[in-house]
Amino acid sequence: MRITGGEYRGRKIYSGKTKSTRPATDRVRETIFAIIPQYIDFTETTVIDLYAGTGSLGFESLSRGAKYVVFVDSSREAIKAIQRTAHSLGCGERCDIVLSMVERYVKHAPRCGELLFADPPYEMADSTRLPGFIARSAISAPNAVLLIEHSKQTTFPEDQMYTVFRQKMFGNSIVSFFRLSEKI
Repeated sequence: MRITGGEYRGRKIYSGKTKSTRPATDRVRETIFAIIPQYIDFTETTVIDLYAGTGSLGFESLSRGAKYVVFVDSSREAIKAIQRTAHSLGCGERCDIVLSMVERYVKHAPRCGELLFADPPYEMADSTRLPGFIARSAISAPNAVLLIEHSKQTTFPEDQMYTVFRQKMFGNSIVSFFRLSEKI
């Protein structure tokens, strides 16, 4: 798998030996990163890549000028692959790679992001609660944008803490774009 655009275009993203990771396809990443600049200025953005897996969304963000990226995953194998990619790209000073359960990290996050990615396992229980959980935490900056890749069967409840402002379908997957409300 390779980075699809920006400074590191064509450079390799390492995936490790695990088969449990489901990285975003080139088509999904290209579409997402064609849409995001309408809502986010990458040069002023801290990105948080939750359930990072290979880190493909975070590395695409760095390649396109993101100020800083935090990668969070609970798999040691995934973290090793992300570290290997960061080392090969020479972008270690612009990222933080965290081995943690995502829920624990979100509750105690030391920094917030203007752009957040979440690509949880499709079989994860309570994934529908994820946007509200993130919106109510200190991990999201005011009016942050959250993207969640999920199965077509997943529907998110209405919540005053976020609005779904766009969705893109890719086969059996959907990427939902959320605008998170300011904390009251």
